[in-house]
Amino acid sequence: MRDALGIVFGETSTHSFKVALADARRARRRDYVKVWHDVDGWVLCQIAGITRSDERFTEERVFEQHEGEPESGERVVAHVEVVGSRGQDGVLRVPTIPISPGEKVFRADPELIKETLGLVKGELYIGKLDGHDIEVRLDANSFVQRHCSILAMTGSGKSYTAGVIIEELLEQDVPLLIIDPHGEYSSLRHPSEEMGLEEFGVSPKGYGDKITVLTPASLSVNPEADGVLRLRGHSLGVQDIVRVLGESPTNTHVGILYEAISRLRAERDTYDLQDIIGEVAASESKAKWAVLALLEQIADSELFCGEATPIQSLLKRGRCTVISMVGVKPSVQPLVVSIVCTELLEARKLGLVPPGMVVVEEAHNFAPERGFAVAPSTDILRTIASEGRKFGLGLMVISQRPARVDKNVLSQCNTQIILRVTGRVDLQALAKGLEGMTSELVEDIKSLPMGTAIISSSSLERPIMVRIRKRRTRHGGASVSIVGSKAKSPRRRRAKKPVEAVEDAPPGAHPPDAQPPRGGVLSKLFGTRR
Repeated sequence: MRDALGIVFGETSTHSFKVALADARRARRRDYVKVWHDVDGWVLCQIAGITRSDERFTEERVFEQHEGEPESGERVVAHVEVVGSRGQDGVLRVPTIPISPGEKVFRADPELIKETLGLVKGELYIGKLDGHDIEVRLDANSFVQRHCSILAMTGSGKSYTAGVIIEELLEQDVPLLIIDPHGEYSSLRHPSEEMGLEEFGVSPKGYGDKITVLTPASLSVNPEADGVLRLRGHSLGVQDIVRVLGESPTNTHVGILYEAISRLRAERDTYDLQDIIGEVAASESKAKWAVLALLEQIADSELFCGEATPIQSLLKRGRCTVISMVGVKPSVQPLVVSIVCTELLEARKLGLVPPGMVVVEEAHNFAPERGFAVAPSTDILRTIASEGRKFGLGLMVISQRPARVDKNVLSQCNTQIILRVTGRVDLQALAKGLEGMTSELVEDIKSLPMGTAIISSSSLERPIMVRIRKRRTRHGGASVSIVGSKAKSPRRRRAKKPVEAVEDAPPGAHPPDAQPPRGGVLSKLFGTRR
């Protein structure tokens, strides 16, 4: 056949063989090819590598003097790995008898590739198979239930890829809660202005009617938010309060807090911040005033004050709640995640919220690996990763530092989307912690072009390389230009919606026009200072 790429030669096995290529220009590494098998029919294979040699340039002859140039002795050999073939029962099988030497090898047709790799169905359109015009779609149920990790070095497109997946989940009305440390995901409201969407068959679209942005800070600090997030401040421990303060109280101050909280725990099952302040105020220590001043800082932040935002409002069918941490101290953010995710898992167990997914950006800050840091949110994220599937609560973790993410969390992620990573420690963590990560794949990860990812999933028969599709929505995590005409002035403050226009704002989430209540806890206990 004229269309043959080459012929199988030499020793073959059930997993690999070599092909003498007729033309080196017609084949590339990672191309999918097919070869006929006497028992299994057409078998899908993939070129793992290509080598070239030439008899004219052997070590002995390259130094010899030649009067004339000999005929070309070039040989091009493809090293091919067997993927397998689908039987009548739909199960992928690798041949039990090696491919016969002398068989011709052809370029695989799209239908064989899709059928063999498991790309024939799926609701989540991620992109196209690298080098082919074949859409890559993942099964939504498996994706959510079995968790996902998106890992890449800074600037390689991890947040962009996360945005693509979130768009697809919104299209399927999957309830979402996004932990957003940098305020990147509020841009999901707005249609994309990017070029090249038609290449992937998508068009600009905003999801403003499905997005609610809440802030644990104030609306003056984070004007992009639709409302403020209030947490249930029940049964806070000493270390919780210390983390909220982001300071290092003296041993005396910690002792006063410990005594106050110990008395409360002996008297009642639950208590709140005001109860703690009351117990501290009753202390006979002169150092109590400094502790009360620190507690008032917490009260003034209003994170634990006022009506708590109902947990049912954070996870709704067809809705996405973004918790934007802009303006929130880094020391406080893990505590917010810990409290929210703990209540969310309990609510899911009781059937108070629908099945959904929690998306955690900068996961190395919220579930750090032992030896790098300690965060109060680590335990609950581990629990969701290990037990969430039973209760219908999925987890997607996104990080630029794979080595610093808790390995127990990463190991539970059945779908791994990996963009370019070059750090030696991070590559070692990927090689050790993720299934199906061969040394060849690790080398590929180091040289991935922008916008290309390696995806490994239970719904796919083997890791595949994918060109991530363009986003329908505006990307909120793009790098800011520093020099040149592309440098932009700071973003304008978004026009506030009137109170009645904040659709489906969660109860307890104050609309942008609302003024925060004035007065600290000390004034409530001892009267105003005027």
